[in-house]
Amino acid sequence: MTISSTVLSPIVQRQSQGATWLSPAEFAILEAICDTLLPSLEPPPGVSAEEAAYYRRRAADLQVAQRMAEMLALEGEERKRQIHQLLTLLSSSLTSLLLVGRPQPFARLPQELRERYLLALANSPLGLLRQGFQAMKRLAGFIFFAALDERGCNPNWAVLDYTPPRDPPATVARSLQPFPIESDTTLEADAVVIGSGAGGGVVAGELARAGKSVVVLEKGGYYNEETFPVEEGRGMTELYLQRGLLTSRDLGITVLAGSTLGGGTVVNWMTSFRTPEDILDEWARQSGVSELTGKSLQDSFAAVEERISVNLENSAHNRQNQVLADGCTALGYHAGVLRRNAVGCNQRCGSCCFGCRYGCKRSTLATYLQDAFEAGARIIVNCSADRVLIEQGRAVGVVASVRDPQSGRLSRLTVRARAVIVAAGSIHSPALLLRSGLSNPHIGRHLYLHPTAVVAGLYPDKIYPWKGVLQSAYSNQFGHLDGTYGYKLETAPVHPGMLGVALPWWSARDYRRELLQAPYVAAFIVLTRDRGEGRVTVGRDGEPVIDYVVSVYDRRHLLHGIAQAARVHFAAGARSVLSLHTRRTRLDRAADGTLDERQFREFERQLERHGMAPNRLMVFTAHQMGTCRMGSDPRQAVVDGHHEVHGVRGLFVCDGSVFPSPSGVNPMLSIMALSHRAAQYIKSTL
Repeated sequence: MTISSTVLSPIVQRQSQGATWLSPAEFAILEAICDTLLPSLEPPPGVSAEEAAYYRRRAADLQVAQRMAEMLALEGEERKRQIHQLLTLLSSSLTSLLLVGRPQPFARLPQELRERYLLALANSPLGLLRQGFQAMKRLAGFIFFAALDERGCNPNWAVLDYTPPRDPPATVARSLQPFPIESDTTLEADAVVIGSGAGGGVVAGELARAGKSVVVLEKGGYYNEETFPVEEGRGMTELYLQRGLLTSRDLGITVLAGSTLGGGTVVNWMTSFRTPEDILDEWARQSGVSELTGKSLQDSFAAVEERISVNLENSAHNRQNQVLADGCTALGYHAGVLRRNAVGCNQRCGSCCFGCRYGCKRSTLATYLQDAFEAGARIIVNCSADRVLIEQGRAVGVVASVRDPQSGRLSRLTVRARAVIVAAGSIHSPALLLRSGLSNPHIGRHLYLHPTAVVAGLYPDKIYPWKGVLQSAYSNQFGHLDGTYGYKLETAPVHPGMLGVALPWWSARDYRRELLQAPYVAAFIVLTRDRGEGRVTVGRDGEPVIDYVVSVYDRRHLLHGIAQAARVHFAAGARSVLSLHTRRTRLDRAADGTLDERQFREFERQLERHGMAPNRLMVFTAHQMGTCRMGSDPRQAVVDGHHEVHGVRGLFVCDGSVFPSPSGVNPMLSIMALSHRAAQYIKSTL
């Protein structure tokens, strides 16, 4: 099977080995899985021609298996080994006999038995089988609803009433130009900053404006107002770590993190909370860094808020945020309006999670990195830091690899500097320190993720959860269930591909029917402040590996939050609510529109029965924190109160990994303020 690069390009932009890493027999099984999840179905009677075509369309019509193989080819060897094992399992007649009572390989079973087979995997008591199902289902669902055909659109969008944002009027992109690296190169600077997001971008801007020679290394590529992708498929694969496929080792947590110049500040939802005072008090007690509650950090918050234009004027509610506010108000719950770092944002698009084509988002790309560039900083993209150079207990530079995005050719880059600032995020910063030979036992430990569950409400009128301001309403009604631990209720934008990933698959027909409800969906998220911890290590290929299982304590808060989010949905007028469990977990109003307390209680019992073990409930994180935590005691922390790594002079960490414990709020502004404060000290050392 061959597919033109024009067709594949919206999903796979980087070089891969196509499907050749799979044998023909393995690829045939992959095709069978995709066409079982997304088969051609007989349409319900009386539907429109457009809806009939939607039901009859199958995975093969969008080359889902081929595209999936292309994306998985870019994964590490460990993940590909797991895929080989799964496909081998599905080729066994014995497996079919055990799961569905028929001794035939999966691909030779009739559709009804193949569906029963996949459901047996999805709900297996064996975690590895649930993991295997989720690996296939999520990616197939994303591709089916996000991939583009030869005409540059997805044939499912029309029936979902989804229109991707149009290109905005011509916007003059800012004059930032990445520094070219075309061969093995050595540079010298006062400071090298690894990462360009909320931490690295701020430090680079502050140091460059102070007259320091700065080099910025960014793992992702460079996009601006003229080149940000509009389509979801390109946006996820080009602007997010691991093409949007990053997860914990067991797939139990889907990890969303930016990987582009400007990092997470380019793709996040612009929510701008200061770290709450009770959390700062906790951080100061835990870390022994009393300055965390002092004036210097508050001054840094104020400086950052001014530079990135944090305000309430650009927080008008779209329909989805309005129903969250309405439902909370109806129940007497707290309902607040979020401050956002946007200017002139007028509900025009909803594609902010793929970069702002209108130039309204005040990301580090548009602010601190632009400042750095104008002050002479050299900014290098498509550049992965391999290791920090350490001589006689002092950081003296970094060795990195720069990839040419067209040819794939790698050049070796060495940057010699008097200060090395690691700001690669809570996943890659500890991995870099470990690759550099540091042995502090706390590197990679104490990973916090704000584990987040989604509760979907189906409304009688269209919500269009992909249109307008992404996040502007929230509730902190349950933020202090147990001291500083609890959760916030917020909203999340969902485009068709992400709906394909997230919505449960109970059968092929159920799945297709539920997706038709896309424009009527409002997605509320339960964002927990986690007490449980995970860990980041490095695999044999040197890449980070995430181990994190939601603790029993945090599961109780997630369950509480799902139940409360359901109540808010119904108070706002929803007709149905469903959670993202693999088993059907849904609550519907009666035909006469009534809903009583007994039904709520039964829904809550259903939530408990269906469980929270990995891959029984879809759980997300967009907030990674804590893997290089701050503290005055080198036996208990990785960096000191100035963000300098204990035992290595001139080596600093400036990102969310320094948090002593989770922030409990969207962490962008906390990272930026801490990094701004650290930058003032780093200036003095130079």
